[in-house]
Amino acid sequence: MKNTVVLTFSLAAAYFCTGYFSNFLLSIDGYAVASWPPSGIALASFLLFGYRAVFGVLIGAMLTNLIHLGGIADILHWQVALQALCVSFAALLQASVGRYFIVKVIKAPLDLSSLQRSVQSLVVAGPVSCVISATIGTSLLVTNQVIPAHAALNNFITWWVGDSIGVLIFTPLLLAAFSYEKARHRLQVIVPALIIYTVISVCFFAAASVKKEKDIQKQEAKIAEVQSEINYKVDEITGHLTLLSTFFASSNQVSSAEFQRFTSKLLEYNKEILAFKWVPIVPVELTEQFEKKLHATVPTAFIKEKSTHMFWQKAAKRAFYYPVQYIHPFVGNEEDIGFDVASVRTQKEALLMSKTLNELVITKPIQHIRYGHVVLFFMPVFGDLDTLSDYKGHVVSVVSLAEFVERLRFKHYEQVSANFYDVTDKNKHIIYNKSPVGLNTLIDYQLLIGKRLWQVELLEPQNQSSWLPYWLAQILGMLFVWLLITFLISVTGTNIHVREQVARQTRTLREEKQKADKASQIKSQFLANMSHEVRTPINGIKGLHYLALQQDNWPQARRYIEQADGALNVLLRVLNDVLDFSKMEAGKLDLIQEPIAINQLTDEIINLVQFDAGVKSLALHLELEKHVELTINTDPIRLKQVLLNLLNNAIKFTSSGSITIKVWQQNQHTFFSVKDTGIGISDSAQLQLFQPFAQADSSTSRKFGGTGLGLSICKKLVELMGGEISLQSTQGQGATFTFSLPNDSPLPKADHFQPAYHSLDLGSLSLADVKVLLVEDNPLNQHVASAILKTKDCVTDIANDGFEAIEKVAQGKYDLVLMDIQMPNMDGLEATEVIRNELGMTELPIIGLSANAHDEDVNKALAVGMSGYLTKPIEADKLFKAIWLHITAHDDK
Repeated sequence: MKNTVVLTFSLAAAYFCTGYFSNFLLSIDGYAVASWPPSGIALASFLLFGYRAVFGVLIGAMLTNLIHLGGIADILHWQVALQALCVSFAALLQASVGRYFIVKVIKAPLDLSSLQRSVQSLVVAGPVSCVISATIGTSLLVTNQVIPAHAALNNFITWWVGDSIGVLIFTPLLLAAFSYEKARHRLQVIVPALIIYTVISVCFFAAASVKKEKDIQKQEAKIAEVQSEINYKVDEITGHLTLLSTFFASSNQVSSAEFQRFTSKLLEYNKEILAFKWVPIVPVELTEQFEKKLHATVPTAFIKEKSTHMFWQKAAKRAFYYPVQYIHPFVGNEEDIGFDVASVRTQKEALLMSKTLNELVITKPIQHIRYGHVVLFFMPVFGDLDTLSDYKGHVVSVVSLAEFVERLRFKHYEQVSANFYDVTDKNKHIIYNKSPVGLNTLIDYQLLIGKRLWQVELLEPQNQSSWLPYWLAQILGMLFVWLLITFLISVTGTNIHVREQVARQTRTLREEKQKADKASQIKSQFLANMSHEVRTPINGIKGLHYLALQQDNWPQARRYIEQADGALNVLLRVLNDVLDFSKMEAGKLDLIQEPIAINQLTDEIINLVQFDAGVKSLALHLELEKHVELTINTDPIRLKQVLLNLLNNAIKFTSSGSITIKVWQQNQHTFFSVKDTGIGISDSAQLQLFQPFAQADSSTSRKFGGTGLGLSICKKLVELMGGEISLQSTQGQGATFTFSLPNDSPLPKADHFQPAYHSLDLGSLSLADVKVLLVEDNPLNQHVASAILKTKDCVTDIANDGFEAIEKVAQGKYDLVLMDIQMPNMDGLEATEVIRNELGMTELPIIGLSANAHDEDVNKALAVGMSGYLTKPIEADKLFKAIWLHITAHDDK
């Protein structure tokens, strides 16, 4: 428990501290960090400590996310808390997925002994898993409107790159700290890497600080120039109104033509001013006289105001009127002539305030029918400016807010735009707002114009070039740190590997020497066994042949020959064991599956061993449900081979008692057991019994023979058929060998073909008039084969090599050719190719004869065009059946 708490606290502290200092030193513009060490720490902790690191990483991630809060109270908002928690769980999931990739998929070791596998695992798993946190974090920021949607890709890339480089740098550092056994190996990797990392971080912090200071200075200069341009534009409008006011103040009577000429010049300079108006003060008693003046301009004009339904009507009676007498441009604005400005409350308030203060006063934004959003600028006109007496009226300019903003020229800062709001009465009224996506606020300040308070927002497009070069340079620096770490790990790993390799090579040499000594001993043992196993039947064969030759009594001589044939079968069994073992060792033993009737199989097996068991007076018992037809799909030849081997062993090692064969099926498997009452096997001998060349008694003077390959072959055959074999034995109390095979074998199915000669009665078979060419270079083999063929009345002709065979086939007519493979001058394969290809005799049956019994030899023979293949020593029954099969097949064609 204590260790878990310490681990959790350590991981949380490491995660938080590295995250805090990375934000402090490496963050550009608040978020672009080229290396994020916490991601590497999280992955390394999962690799080193497994899921015990979960709480440490989660707590550290939560604390790190609190760095970005505006205030500690923000954590009380559930949206903020949920976002921080989700980002923390994303970091946790990222580390877990990275660990899975490295341990389960790439299967790279946690130690750094293999530089290639370590770099491969981090390069692949790091960037792949880092997509998780970057995707989840960016999605949350966009969803919660922390960043705009158009900035999502940039945020994802910077997040992903930072996490990936953090993994590449800090994961191997932590693995080095915990993987290397010796402290000097840890220090020679960690210390230089951390020093270079710190130096690069401090350098970038200094460069970023200088950049930030320069950016602040540039921004302040930009803001000052933009503010100056806005003030200049306001002063320009004010100056034009002042000129117009002075024009009216200095003249007792200004005609309409003079007004138009004067204002036309002013409108040319200021396109944001849509119109100028002259609004005199008219006492109620002078209304008729004033309306006569209006008729000179507009015959139907009168002092008017808007009704509640926005129709023109005669102005209500009041002490003073402020009607529009002149307006320029006139075209399109005729209806404004005679309009009493004071009839509208907002305009009246601005007009009276301007008169009282003798200053410029503007209205709040007004929706004009023709011009849209406008602001009216009011400037009073006094005949005597010193005493502010002789008040004549107001000059008014109609200013388009959109044109006002659009015609602001910020010189070098043309991309800067501005939003204007009227906040005089504490409510925010839009004067002009055009904020396209992707703009950042430069400054937000208030401006007093004509006694109204405007809020000005200066905006500019997001400029990535301000941080992108620094960020890219920082990435290059961090990649240099990664390359340095890789180099240090490579050097350290190479040193460790060389030392370990020397030690391992020394151990290997010792082990190889022991193996060589043991192999030499096994080889000597095996050669002695093989010499005994081969010489024993040969000795019997030779002696029995001698005895047969000495007999005048044919029945007695026949018995000697039959006994010699039995010894020959023993010799063949020894050679077949060696051949099967070599095939299995080379992986070239092909097995197939066929349906096998177990009842029939056991009957055949019993019949084959019945004689040997009877010689030793051993009882054979078969435990099998006779009334149930049991079947199994497997290789019939190899199954029979295993059973015969086990039964022969049981007979060999049992001097008295019984041998029991038991067969049963259970859970889709068929079980076979061979139990004897023989000598049994000791516990020490059982440990190596299924090994090749191993025997319970390995001395050359042992009582029982054998090559030591039988049980090894049985084990391999059973495993190839998808089963298992086991042994239960007590020394002196017999042994029970049990093996199981699946009812449905995994072996490929046989292209089932049952030759017609399986049921052929050789006793009645006659091959009279069948002309056979025997191609054989050995005189003894020629004599034996000819004599065997003559027993079935075959007509036999002999060729001594391939050349002679081709010559005889070309000149004579043969029903079948028996072709030896290995011969002088031309072998049987070459001769067959000539017969098939050059002589064009594709239908002539050619059966290969050879002592080579490997599958590859058979395949070569069939590939050159041979019809069949028989191995020596020749079994007469197989030879006659093969001849009959190919002769009848040829006749059918």
